[in-house]
Amino acid sequence: SGVFVLAAAGLLNGRQATTHWRYTAALQSRFPQIQVVEDVLYVGDALLMTSAGSAAGIDLCLHLVREDFGSEAANVVARRLVVSP
Repeated sequence: SGVFVLAAAGLLNGRQATTHWRYTAALQSRFPQIQVVEDVLYVGDALLMTSAGSAAGIDLCLHLVREDFGSEAANVVARRLVVSP
C-alpha cells in the first residue's frame, strides 16, 4: 500500500491516515506516530489525504471534485464513471 511510503518518509507523522483494512494493524504497529483511522473510505486534510484502497480512491477523487466544483460536477463525473455519486 502506498501509505507505507508516505509513512516511511515521515509525511504522516502527527496526522490521521487510513489504508486498506488488511493493512491497518501493520501501519499502526510500524508507525505509532500516525493516528490510523479504520472503517473509513478516506481521511486527511487540505494538504494530504489517504484512502482505504484503490476503489476508495474513486470516492476520494469524487470528494475532491465536490469540494472544488460542487455537487453537480461531482455527480456528472460519477455518472460518467458509472459509480454512485
